[in-house]
Amino acid sequence: MGFFNSILSLALKKGKISKNDYSFKVEEYTGINGNQVPMRIYYSKKKTKKTAIIFLGASPDGEKHKAINYLAKIITKFNYNVFIPRIPPLMQLNISNENVDWITYLYELIGSRKDVDSKNVATVGISYGGGMLLKASLSKKLIDSPPKSIFLYGAGCNAETILKFITKGEFDNNGKLVKVIPHDWGLTVFFHHFINDIDFGFDRKNIKEVIQLRINNDKEKARERLKELDSDECKIAKSIITGKIIPEVQVMVDKLIGIKLDYIEELSCKPICHQVKPKVFIFHGANDKMIPFTESIQLNQLIPNSNLFISYIFEHKGISTKRSIFFKLKEVFKMIRFFSQFDKYNAS
Repeated sequence: MGFFNSILSLALKKGKISKNDYSFKVEEYTGINGNQVPMRIYYSKKKTKKTAIIFLGASPDGEKHKAINYLAKIITKFNYNVFIPRIPPLMQLNISNENVDWITYLYELIGSRKDVDSKNVATVGISYGGGMLLKASLSKKLIDSPPKSIFLYGAGCNAETILKFITKGEFDNNGKLVKVIPHDWGLTVFFHHFINDIDFGFDRKNIKEVIQLRINNDKEKARERLKELDSDECKIAKSIITGKIIPEVQVMVDKLIGIKLDYIEELSCKPICHQVKPKVFIFHGANDKMIPFTESIQLNQLIPNSNLFISYIFEHKGISTKRSIFFKLKEVFKMIRFFSQFDKYNAS
C-alpha cells in the first residue's frame, strides 16, 4: 500500500513537494579525469535500502536541470534515495561513447557508498543517457553487480532513425510515414557535436558562436549575433538553431551522415539491446518532438525482458495540456499501474 499512499499524498498536494519531505545535499566526486565533479543527492525521509541513480541526457543544465530535480523529489516519496551525478561530456553535449565509461564508473562509485545497498539500485536513463546506460549494462562491472532494474525515459534506440527525425521531421509508425516539426534542440546538438566535420564552404567560426549561444540558452544573444552575420551565414545558423531545416542545411546533414556513417552506427544502442540482462521499464511520450516514441517501441522489441508504456499526455519535457480531462484521467491510471509495476519489481 506504500506506493498508492504516496500517489494519494501527491495527488492531494497537487504534486507539490515540501522541503520537509526529503533531505538534500550537494557533494563532489572524483571523476575519471581526476577532476572534482558535482553530484546532487535527495534522501527519503523514511529509512530505505532503495537507491535510484539518474543518468541525464545531453543538457548544459547538467545536475541542476529543474525537471530532473523535481523528478528526484517525487521519487523520494516512494522511499528511494536519489543520486543525480553530473556527467561532464554530456553536459558539454558530447554524445560520444565516452559517456558509457562515465556511467559505468559512476554506477560502481555510487554502489560502493556506505549509504547505498548495492543490491537495491535502480538506474534511470533520461533521453540520450538511456542508450548510454544500456551500453554500460554490458560492462563487466554491471554484469557482476547488476542494477535491480533499468528505467528509460524518452530514450533512443537507432541513431539512424533519430537523425532522420531531427533533420527531416519524419518517422515510421507501423509502416505509416509520420511528419512533424521536431524540437530545435536535436538539430542544434547534432551540429554542435559534428560542426568541425562539416564543410560550410566558408569559415565556420561565426556559425559556431551562434550555436554555442543557443547551447548556453542565451537565445536573445543568439538572435542578436545572427543579425551581425552575412546573409548566407545567417540563413544557415538560423535554420540550425530553430530546427527549421532548409535545403542547404539538409545537404550538409546528408553528406555528413554518409561520411560519418560508421561512427553514427557506433553511437546507436540498437545492436546491443538483445544482450541487455536486467529488467527494463521503458516510458515515452507519444507527443515527444525530441525523440519519437517509435524509438521506445524498437527498444521494447529488442530487449528480452522489458515493459513499455507510451503516454499520450507526455512530451519530452513533461505533460501536454492538449487533451480533455477525461482522457488525461484514463492515461494517469494507466501510468500509475506502470509505475507501480516498476516499484513492485524493485521492492521484490
